[in-house]
Amino acid sequence: MTNRELFEFSTEVDHALAAGQPVVALESAVIAHGLPRPQNLETARRLEEI
Repeated sequence: MTNRELFEFSTEVDHALAAGQPVVALESAVIAHGLPRPQNLETARRLEEI
């Protein structure tokens, strides 16, 4: 089984992988469950900007 069968990639990630460009994934459980409100939402929004 390949990654393509296990995961659904966004178009942006799919193009980067096809071009051999690096892709970074962030584990988000700590943002959703480990940070208090409203810090969790603020952190998530800031990470989306990166």
